[in-house]
Amino acid sequence: MKLRNLYPKKRASWLKLSLAAAFVLAVLPSANETAQAEDYTAEVQLNLAPLHVQISDKTMQVPGGLSTEGDSYVGLAFLSQQLGLTTSWDDTTRIVTVSSANKTMKMSNQSSAYEMNGHRFYSSKPPVIVEGSTYLPLRFLLEQMGYSIGYSAADKLISIQPIKENALKLTNVSIDDRKEDGITIQYPQIEGWTNTAASAKINAFWKAEALKYAAAGQELLKEFKAEQTADMPELRFAFDVNYTVTYNQQNKLSMHFDTYQYTGGAHGMYDMEAHTFDLSTGEEITLKQAALGDPNYKQIINEEIKKQIKERDYVLLEPFETISDDQRFFLLDNDIVVYFALYEYTPYALGIPEFSIPVSRFKSP
Repeated sequence: MKLRNLYPKKRASWLKLSLAAAFVLAVLPSANETAQAEDYTAEVQLNLAPLHVQISDKTMQVPGGLSTEGDSYVGLAFLSQQLGLTTSWDDTTRIVTVSSANKTMKMSNQSSAYEMNGHRFYSSKPPVIVEGSTYLPLRFLLEQMGYSIGYSAADKLISIQPIKENALKLTNVSIDDRKEDGITIQYPQIEGWTNTAASAKINAFWKAEALKYAAAGQELLKEFKAEQTADMPELRFAFDVNYTVTYNQQNKLSMHFDTYQYTGGAHGMYDMEAHTFDLSTGEEITLKQAALGDPNYKQIINEEIKKQIKERDYVLLEPFETISDDQRFFLLDNDIVVYFALYEYTPYALGIPEFSIPVSRFKSP
């Protein structure tokens, strides 16, 4: 675990932040979602209309609709009738459950909170009940369940393809004995992988990282309390660690711990700490290895980052020259995603900048 100072030393003088505010720690539902440590209700409105869907080579119209934000929603029955997933609705708890062989996902109407195999996470796209029928966010849900989603704007056609994921199950462990103090930590564990030595090695690494986060959270809480005085308003402390699995294919597993810290003020601070593993050895994969061992991997990535910075019209806090030797990254679909911390190159408002580089850009030596 690396507790990164989000503010490089050369900018520390003008930021003048306390130690507690200088480190990042906790809950992000995904790389592109907003950090969310507590459940909330989001009133999403749907305009019902059939969706044009293609599954493998079969095309069909299915019940669904579009949210006012432009997200496609699909009727619950579609998941069981066309994809073979198991679905259920509990009248008492009003919880929807969607299951496959290794995954069980739970959610409830208009709630941001989701649960996958015991793992709690959040999304700005909640389930919606309209006239007694349940509709679920299609892309978000199916990507969680192991499907690839495409869209043809010309044909207004949504394509759905199952992904051949590694034959394993990810379960969840929570460290929430300090939950009343605002400290919550979750981490994954692998079950059912044929190479038990490799999975045990990865599981031990994740557990050790989580315990380090827990110790760091308690230390920051101690510092936070020490800074409070009787004449100060009561401030809420939050130290949350979650995680996102971004790739689980071809004997590789890529994920990032998502960290969030709030100690008062206009907003909290957040970061990601990514790890990519070789499931045949249990060893962590380096960026060069992920880039097929291409000796020019740095040059290729640097060129792509500079190109994307220009395309996005970013105004940088300092010029980008090159990635570091220990550059942080994760795998997503067919891409290597390189990312930087808040304030490392861009202002807070832009979030954590991510740059996707297709693996096809690299060549094995």
